[in-house]
Amino acid sequence: MAASGMSTSPARAAGGGVRAMRRLAVAWQHPELRTIQPVGILTYDGQQYTFGYVQNVYSVPGFKPFVSFPDLSRSYSSTRLFPLFSQRVMDPRRPDFARYVRTLDLASKDATPWEQLVRSEGRRAGDAIMVFPEPVLEDDASTRYNFLVHGIRYISAMTPDVEVRLRRLRQGDQLVLVPEPMNPKNERALVAADKERAPLGWVPDLLLDYVHAVRAGGNYKIVVRHVNGPEAPIHLRLLVRISGTVPFGYRPFAGSAWEPLAV
Repeated sequence: MAASGMSTSPARAAGGGVRAMRRLAVAWQHPELRTIQPVGILTYDGQQYTFGYVQNVYSVPGFKPFVSFPDLSRSYSSTRLFPLFSQRVMDPRRPDFARYVRTLDLASKDATPWEQLVRSEGRRAGDAIMVFPEPVLEDDASTRYNFLVHGIRYISAMTPDVEVRLRRLRQGDQLVLVPEPMNPKNERALVAADKERAPLGWVPDLLLDYVHAVRAGGNYKIVVRHVNGPEAPIHLRLLVRISGTVPFGYRPFAGSAWEPLAV
């Protein structure tokens, strides 16, 4: 079965009627260039998981098909979460599971593997794969989205007091987005900063198009959703939420680069 195009409609998770995102962009980070680009889409309909590559794989230098998904033109389906992704979530039987769920700021003590992937980006130490949930647009073009701030380690190396600033943050604190047009890696880069405009990290590259669209819609707001202490993995330190509207006709994760390869 071929994977379909990215939907902009919200879905409901199996079992609890809880609103959830059903599509995740699967991205790969180049080990040297450090660029993050989409290579596939993982979907879940409450019963079946499906993975397929997107056209953008042909534009990603150095990328090779995942061992568990060797055929670029095929769509893979399973009633169980594929091992490539299941190894990125925590088993509820582990003694530190409850603490991990709190780190992800998930309300449910029985957080499903899908919920964990949506919130955590599915990242592992020394690994080049990460996932990003599809942003949801309402009928009135309003939107809100939670994401983890990237690059805190690099900000810490340049700004010694970033740890102090992180500790001062509280849920609901308003942040600002500062354009960084001279960024050598990406001229569209956006820095997430505190109210004093001190940098904390960056908007993930894969979300820049969406976040720029929200900024263009006007009257957007970005606030702290959750802050973890230094005991947490660095990529889980700061979770933020952006809300606002997007210009009429805009669709996230859309365009020729996102077209599925499976036919």
